[in-house]
Amino acid sequence: MLGERGVLEGNLAEFPFASLVGALMSAGRTGRLLLQAPFLEGEVYLQGGQVVHARVAAPEGGALEGEEALDLLVGLKRAPFRFLPEVASPRTTLLGGLAVPARLAEAGKVWEGLSLPSDWSYRLRLPQSGTVQDLPGEALRVLAQVEGKRVVEVLLQPAPLRLARILHTLLQMGALEAVPQVDLPPVALLVLPIYGPGSGTVYVDEALYAEWARAIRHGFRLRLKPPDQVLEVRPRPNIPGRLGLLEEDLKRLRLRRGDRVEVVPEV
Repeated sequence: MLGERGVLEGNLAEFPFASLVGALMSAGRTGRLLLQAPFLEGEVYLQGGQVVHARVAAPEGGALEGEEALDLLVGLKRAPFRFLPEVASPRTTLLGGLAVPARLAEAGKVWEGLSLPSDWSYRLRLPQSGTVQDLPGEALRVLAQVEGKRVVEVLLQPAPLRLARILHTLLQMGALEAVPQVDLPPVALLVLPIYGPGSGTVYVDEALYAEWARAIRHGFRLRLKPPDQVLEVRPRPNIPGRLGLLEEDLKRLRLRRGDRVEVVPEV
């Protein structure tokens, strides 16, 4: 969308990065293209339709410039962007010309064959049951270094396309998982006995469950404090402020009706 003073605004979900840069080049534009996702910020400067500088960085640190910044930005699937006309580049890291469209096309082919989370703020972790057999040495080295890091932290290093390929391999083989960062406050609930067979599953009011599901957008379980236990969780209607526990779990956890328990979802 074209705004005031020629400012172009939109989202990469509707206007992919490579196509956007190509359109600005074809139009002979001069200015700064700014991309702002929650987990990184990118900028591309054009001078008379030539791309002369590109940079991408994360708020917590880490940055790439030049061709490697372009390689990474091609893989960004969703982020608001703004093009500010007639803004001069602070430096030159790219020579422009036909090398830039060729680089964008090459990177695009690589990203098309990869399956990574579109949200690069997801954290990487080792699965509870997984295998590292038959992994090449380079993949094993990356695997040993990425646990607990966000996807963007791994990609914001030299040779981002190579690292993206390795992450894709590790995720596809089940040697690594990418999960959202959950930062929800604990909720205090009162124990409500639920009579019937079964164990290992707790129940919360369906409104609370829906609130968590919207925030997490991923499968999750529930940690109870006290006791420090993680159980499967399911929604149940008409039990606001209550934590439904099956008889067997009540006995095992030594809890009774009306006991106060703090719960927090985790993936």
